[in-house]
Amino acid sequence: MNRPLKLALLLACLPLPFLIPGAPGLLGGQGAYREAMTWGLPVAAVLLGSFVFSRWPGFSGSRGAPGGRRAVPHALPRLAPWFVAALLADFSFLGIGHLLGWVTFTFGDQGFSGHPVRTLLWSLPLCLLVAALGWEWTLRGTLLAALAERVPPPAALLLSCASGVWLAAPLIVPGLDVPDPHYVLAAFLTAACREVSFALVFMSGAGLAAAGIYRGLILYLDAFVINDWYSVHFPAANFTSSEPAFYLLRSLSAVLAAALVALGAHLAHRRGRRA
Repeated sequence: MNRPLKLALLLACLPLPFLIPGAPGLLGGQGAYREAMTWGLPVAAVLLGSFVFSRWPGFSGSRGAPGGRRAVPHALPRLAPWFVAALLADFSFLGIGHLLGWVTFTFGDQGFSGHPVRTLLWSLPLCLLVAALGWEWTLRGTLLAALAERVPPPAALLLSCASGVWLAAPLIVPGLDVPDPHYVLAAFLTAACREVSFALVFMSGAGLAAAGIYRGLILYLDAFVINDWYSVHFPAANFTSSEPAFYLLRSLSAVLAAALVALGAHLAHRRGRRA
């Protein structure tokens, strides 16, 4: 069995214990389950990647551009405005939903909401770290880059993104619990759009650092700032809705954000090549 396929299969097995019915209770409750999802899962993923490929994470630009693309100098500053625009688009459903009366906001973890600066100082660096050295090194720097040497880049991108979405399943349906079908469908579509975005940033030549920064910012916002009441995360604030159209709006905002990242990655790569 070749190593990329072996890693893909091992990653596919990684979420299975967390999808056993009643998994949060078996693992010590919602708090322990949440910590395992936020920090434990990416650490386990990077250990699997290091075991299969016998190397520790790195930020090689040459492996950050599968499909024949070379690393693009100064790509991250060119992508920064697109990241901001994409984040605003990704979370725009909250503002629109509020104006339409489709969503209600509630308090979350008072430790986070009562000390936002202190929470930011420790949580954001950790989110950036696990996003880059955990998720992106495993899914893109290892799996995607290795697959792109054996199959066409679109196929490598598809498998890498599918692995990322599957790894997000325990966050969306812990113990295979489906709290609301509309929420679950929107959450999986959002996860897919985000995985495509991270992969396109990586494949544009911007490398692991850029993909990790974008992923880390999203992880920080989801885990420590605001998220759906149905989510495993319990950040400073929550929102809840019983309106199916709200989750359609959430899906559309995720698609728009992915489109902005795709456009930004394409333009950054083209300008870098010209430079």
